[in-house]
Amino acid sequence: MTKITRVLALVFVVVSTAHPFSIDSLFDPIIRPFDLLPDYYTRFDLSTFALHRNAFFKRQYLAEPHPELEFCFLSYKNLIASVWSADFQFGLGEVPGNNTFTVLNVAFGINPMIELRLRDLRITGGLSHHCYHEIDRSDFPIVYDNKLFCFASSNNARINDYFHTLSADKSFSCKNRIAWDAEAGYYLREFFGLASPAKLNGNNPLLWEAKTTCRYAIRRSLSWIFTARGESTVGTFSTMGGYHVASASNWYWKQAVGGEAFFVRGSRGVSLYVLYNLDDLPVEPNAPSFTLGNSRFSKNGLAQIGITFFN
Repeated sequence: MTKITRVLALVFVVVSTAHPFSIDSLFDPIIRPFDLLPDYYTRFDLSTFALHRNAFFKRQYLAEPHPELEFCFLSYKNLIASVWSADFQFGLGEVPGNNTFTVLNVAFGINPMIELRLRDLRITGGLSHHCYHEIDRSDFPIVYDNKLFCFASSNNARINDYFHTLSADKSFSCKNRIAWDAEAGYYLREFFGLASPAKLNGNNPLLWEAKTTCRYAIRRSLSWIFTARGESTVGTFSTMGGYHVASASNWYWKQAVGGEAFFVRGSRGVSLYVLYNLDDLPVEPNAPSFTLGNSRFSKNGLAQIGITFFN
């Protein structure tokens, strides 16, 4: 060992003894701003329907279980976050000759998103993939789509955040009583030639879409918080395949209005709700006769009564 080597080794021992050295300490300034899996949200919605206008609606809409999981995979200083959500929705109906609560269809969705978390606003963009499968019959084809979307929302737009923020607010402030979001989306037909159109979209005529949701807490009484709720969607669709709406245009829309009651006792959340649905959605050109001229996705004129559980 040369003299220089011995000196360097001695310096290293002295420095490392005075200031303990580790690989982690080198990367700590880089890693510290990041947080892995900082939060998650679970929701389970179960609803049933009333005011069926005809035999088709009674066949299609008996009940809808709808579990959903949303989690933040990675966040940077709680400012920019990678958020993912996945949900399943099961359509239960009553088909002549089958048992009640027949599972008619199942819908699956997965949504990777990037979320910018500002003080009073959240801006989110991402891709939404959904597919709709009929179970054990061939009345309707599989429908799937991929939608690029961007939306802005209040920080309490998620039902989980809305409930916990409002239930902890003893002053019942106007800021916490209102929750909203607004979204613009485009259904992909092609992706710069990188993906086959057949893989991006199937049996889905929708093109552009805008939608918004709003909640407003009306009052707090005993162990309950009562809110008004509205959901609106409007968009355009392609008529090339023979799809059409009652208004004879290339615009579709749907609206749901009603109320909710949140039970505020306990560490978890539960809400009861009633919604009234109206819509004018594209009807398939070769739809089965039992649809009576209605879109397979229509809930026009139905009252939806449900309960939602969330963490």
